[in-house]
Amino acid sequence: MKINTFIIFALFCGLLISCTKWGSRENSHLIRQAQLLKEQTPDSALTLLDAVNTSGFSKAERAEYNLLQIQAKRNAGMDVSAETGISDAREYFIRKKDPQKAALVCFYAAIVAEQKQTTAAMEYYQEALEFSKKTDNKELQGKILYNLGHLHYSNEWYDEAINCYQQALNIFQLMDNQYQREIYTLNAIASSLMMKNKTDSAQYFYQQALDLAQLHEDVILLVMVYTNMGATYKELGQPEKATYFSRQALQLAENDNEKIYIYLNLANIYHEISNVDSARYYIHLAETELNDKGNIFWLASLANLVYQIEKKDGNYQKAIENLESYTGLQREILDNNDRKLLMELQKKYDMTIKENELNKQRNRAWKYAGISLLFLLALAVFSIYILRISMKQKEALAKEQLQNTEKQLALEQSEREKMEKTFELEQVVQQAQTLQEMYYQRDNEMKSKFLERIGIIKKVALLAPYLSEDALKDRSVALKLEIKTRDIVKNLNLQNFNDIANELYPSFTERVKQLYSQLDDREISICCLLLFDFDNKELDLFINRRLKSSLNTIQKWKSNIRRKINIDSHGDIKDHLLKTIVEKS
Repeated sequence: MKINTFIIFALFCGLLISCTKWGSRENSHLIRQAQLLKEQTPDSALTLLDAVNTSGFSKAERAEYNLLQIQAKRNAGMDVSAETGISDAREYFIRKKDPQKAALVCFYAAIVAEQKQTTAAMEYYQEALEFSKKTDNKELQGKILYNLGHLHYSNEWYDEAINCYQQALNIFQLMDNQYQREIYTLNAIASSLMMKNKTDSAQYFYQQALDLAQLHEDVILLVMVYTNMGATYKELGQPEKATYFSRQALQLAENDNEKIYIYLNLANIYHEISNVDSARYYIHLAETELNDKGNIFWLASLANLVYQIEKKDGNYQKAIENLESYTGLQREILDNNDRKLLMELQKKYDMTIKENELNKQRNRAWKYAGISLLFLLALAVFSIYILRISMKQKEALAKEQLQNTEKQLALEQSEREKMEKTFELEQVVQQAQTLQEMYYQRDNEMKSKFLERIGIIKKVALLAPYLSEDALKDRSVALKLEIKTRDIVKNLNLQNFNDIANELYPSFTERVKQLYSQLDDREISICCLLLFDFDNKELDLFINRRLKSSLNTIQKWKSNIRRKINIDSHGDIKDHLLKTIVEKS
């Protein structure tokens, strides 16, 4: 089997040795350069991407390429509404559960869908927002919210727009070097408030945008805010404020395109209020700038405005001339757009042709590789068959020897385990015997000490009967000794002997109660004293608290105990208790 594995491994190594990411080293180099340039110089990035040979791309490479291409086109200000490849990229990255890439493709898929599918664009923006929350890309979250607000604004849903803009503003304000986006967002909030006729609130946000632009000495953004304020007031039908802010923008404008845009705005404002002279003045300024620029979009807008003014003044000949000029420019714009679209379609068609041709070549290569692989496999199988026949007997002999060795080792191991278990068992038995001997020794020592203590107590308690005759003749001495003896007896407590009995024989009193429930507490105490060989006189002393008395009461109590524990009238209570309570425990 080793030969077979080696042959298969060598074959696949030969097939894959030339494969690299993006199909070739040249493609990899172009892609890396485009990734570096897509933000700062997106036109250069697009040029590099156009030079990439996309035939043979895997699904992952195709998805990454489509995402990179639409990023570069968007940064270059190009129309991306026809970029259908972003849908495939979106499905791929969502399926792969890559939140960073999924957020980006959903964001650009929403941009593509904005013009024609508002509902789909809303859904894509929401998807992008959810994916972006799983990453640390706060800038992307802000851009998504800003674009979502712009989509609401375009549909005149101004409350929703303000909510999205405000969330975007909160994100941009917490980030470094995002003052430009902060100004754009403040400007958008103000415009939305203006559409809701909340002029005072709008003016507050406009002023914040102006203050921030002045703080950073950004003239371009100052012009943008003033221009937007003029356009907003124009849309609200307030020409005086519209002209004021447009002129403020014109004073600061340095870029020719900005000036042309403002000229056209002012011309439109004056046209709407029928101030034809002022409108013509700004049209003339715009024409002067446009003669040098030749921007077809500006020229079309200017021709349309002049057409409307001449038509309103009754100059129909000039109106028709400007209308024809406007129509021709519009046609040219459409032709340019169609030409770009055709170029894109041609490029995609050429790409498809290349991919089909590459697929055919790949299929032929796999066919030849398959035939070669089958031949090599057949050769390997034959070689293995011959090799196995020649080595079969050796393998059988080696296997038998190995089995015998394993059996011998297993037998030796079993014997060792038996010896170890026997030794362990002997040790356990020896330890148990040692522990038992120690237990008996300690138990006997403890009992001896208890009995010794009890004997001392009994001797002290019976001190009075052993007083000397001489001491008894002296009544004062005898009285003192008798009082002392009574004090000793008085301080003795039956509970002490109960505790000693429980210490000597664990839970002795409890077990007596359980076995002979008829016994009361005094009778149980008598049982404890009998354990320590108290005679009737000693029992009377400790129970009745007297040195001299009749012993009939003690005999009566002992008779009651014998009856309750079921022994005959002369039976030994101590022996019975030891047999039934102690020895059976």
